[in-house]
Amino acid sequence: MRAKIIVGNLIAILIAGLGAYALVKGPIEHAMLTEVDGRLADDFVLLDRSVALNARELSSLVGELAAERPMREVFTALDENGRRNRAFDQAERAATWLGDPARGRGGPPSFVAITDDAGRVVSRNADRNRMYTRELRSSVPAVGRALAGITGTDLWELSEESLVMQIGVAPIRTEEGRVTGTLVVGYDLSNGLATTEARRLHREVAFIAGERVYGSSLSGNADALRGYLFGDGLAATTAARDGGAMSGAFTVMLGGREFLGVVGPLPSSSGHVAMAILGDRSAQRDKAAPLSYILIFMAVGLLLSLAYGFFIGGTLLKPVEQMEETILNVLNGRQDLRIQVESAEYGGLAYRINQLLNMFTGTPEADESGRLSSPPPAAGGWEEGGAAGGAAAAGGAPSGEEASDPELVAKLAAEPEETYYARIYEEYVAAKQAAGENVANISQDKFVQRLKSNEQALTKKHGCRMVRFQVDVKGSQVNLKPVIIP
Repeated sequence: MRAKIIVGNLIAILIAGLGAYALVKGPIEHAMLTEVDGRLADDFVLLDRSVALNARELSSLVGELAAERPMREVFTALDENGRRNRAFDQAERAATWLGDPARGRGGPPSFVAITDDAGRVVSRNADRNRMYTRELRSSVPAVGRALAGITGTDLWELSEESLVMQIGVAPIRTEEGRVTGTLVVGYDLSNGLATTEARRLHREVAFIAGERVYGSSLSGNADALRGYLFGDGLAATTAARDGGAMSGAFTVMLGGREFLGVVGPLPSSSGHVAMAILGDRSAQRDKAAPLSYILIFMAVGLLLSLAYGFFIGGTLLKPVEQMEETILNVLNGRQDLRIQVESAEYGGLAYRINQLLNMFTGTPEADESGRLSSPPPAAGGWEEGGAAGGAAAAGGAPSGEEASDPELVAKLAAEPEETYYARIYEEYVAAKQAAGENVANISQDKFVQRLKSNEQALTKKHGCRMVRFQVDVKGSQVNLKPVIIP
């Protein structure tokens, strides 16, 4: 039975715990993954717009600088050397101005140059002589558009410096409005730009130039991403670099984590540059990890249930086992045994079983005053109520003439034990027969055994030397009345 209680509790906890885990984990994990899977295409559109907006802001700032008087004065110098010096100074000033945190560009540009009306470099920042007279019009279409009076942006790969830059180009005009040159400003598509965009979108971002991942927010995993983009994903990557549409979603493992990504062209790119955006599916699954606490608490519940099952099983079943053992011993002939259990749950049951045993064994019961009663003849024992009229007084002293008759007390005290028990048994049986009752089931051994038990109990209760009984007949009632012997 103990095992059934324990197993039942364990099964209930298992069903509740595993059921709750299964019902909750699936929908929550699905919702977490949907946050990546269902929004990644939209996030790419946001990245596209963010990069395009960044380019427009750059072109606006470059246009503002190009319209300033010091820029126009570059071309009013009297000789070539004077133009170069003025161009270098303005390139340095533009780099410093754009690097101010108030501009929101994240730092100074990688490249600032001023060209003449043929698109040749007059001077650039950091080194006045580098790229002098270098023609940019053919390699940077935005320079040609600026010489035509249009401010714009472009992507430019400056191979000798290993730079891929987002550039803004604006025309420099005379006071009459004639274009005399251009201001070219370039920002590297570095890890910093990718990290800035990634932080803004809560996604990983990478820029692909040529056959390399030029910049990314993926610390340490750029090579793994390149392995996919130029391996299984080569077709989509090539299409994106050539200005095609955004690819379908692909799954790639980076650093032991699963990412979902798409790749597409960088906006306003004529330099064959693509960009990719990736969502960390493993991170989304990790958000559902606290659900494992359900399993942990279920395991704790199983252990507690197991411990409590053994405890409560022992508490409830031990008295039952004691009662069963006592009843079995009574059935095997130990008719003097009775159930002795100290249990709030089973005390009443034990008492009633003891009464039942007394009825079936023909054993008289004594109340607190020592009066004996006998169970009904139909039950094979003595009559109920047979002890009526033989109570001791409330103070513990015997009542009636037996207690006040010194001669009776002395006579009973002097009577030998063997003679006393034989006489009481014969008188009791004779009185029962005279009352017309069946006494076939009242054996002398059981009668004497029960009589001795009651005498011992009353002797202990009253603190006297001994207790003897007298047969008392009142009408059809046969009682055994105690006589206290000091």
